[in-house]
Amino acid sequence: MISGKKRKILKAVSVYFIVLVSLFFFISPMLWIAYSSFRERDAIFSEKFLTPLKQFTLENYKTILSVTDFPLYFFNSFKIALCVTCVSLLFSVVGAYGLSRYRLRGKNLYIMGIFSTQMFPLVLIIIPIYLIIFEMGLLDTTLGVVLSQLILVLPFSVWMLKGYFDNLPADLDDAARIDGCNIFQTLYHIILPVSAPGLMVAAFFSFVVSWGDYLVISIVNQSQNTATLPLILQRLSASLLIRWGQVAAATVLTIVPTIILFSFVQRFLVEGLTAGAVKGE
Repeated sequence: MISGKKRKILKAVSVYFIVLVSLFFFISPMLWIAYSSFRERDAIFSEKFLTPLKQFTLENYKTILSVTDFPLYFFNSFKIALCVTCVSLLFSVVGAYGLSRYRLRGKNLYIMGIFSTQMFPLVLIIIPIYLIIFEMGLLDTTLGVVLSQLILVLPFSVWMLKGYFDNLPADLDDAARIDGCNIFQTLYHIILPVSAPGLMVAAFFSFVVSWGDYLVISIVNQSQNTATLPLILQRLSASLLIRWGQVAAATVLTIVPTIILFSFVQRFLVEGLTAGAVKGE
């Protein structure tokens, strides 16, 4: 018979082994891309797994930053992602607070309508999105891209923030009204400060989705004015002579901002995502 102490040790070893294997499975492609971004072209196509130090180079990064339009695309991506994040937070906070705190006629229908947009593959609504943006005269504009990408992020942000607001005691609102606060003062001074984890999750989700979006930007973009990083990655990968070192370097430069952002908000993610999972008494 296995003793209780040995059983706990065996369980812990098994859990850590599974976690390490899973971590290696998910992180190994990114590590390989980063590794390849510093290798010369001949080293990448060689059969050797390890590359001699003399075949490591920064030329791939120098070419991406100086020869291509990567800096312009990076600025466009950051500008669009920041706008999408700010606008989605504004609308999702107001919408989620209203759905959480007020009794609205047909509220369940509103909620079902918001969530039903997530039931359809994005490719099915690409043509309607294009036609609407075209009729509004917003093709190849930052506003057109932002409005298009809001369709991707708003439903989840509203759903997540509603769950977070549901978990906050209604006594906070009552106390604010007694002190003379109106709806917007209550939301700004009372609710938002204690909702930082939920807001961080919604902001992080919106930024990452906009940052990595290719499908929407591919139909709204018409020139370099609104071209983003996924487009340059696609163009580098679709050329007749694919320079994999440059593709890897561009990929690393694209991933780094999201990793940095994640390092700042990671402590809020678990709390923000699970805040509405358990209903308080």
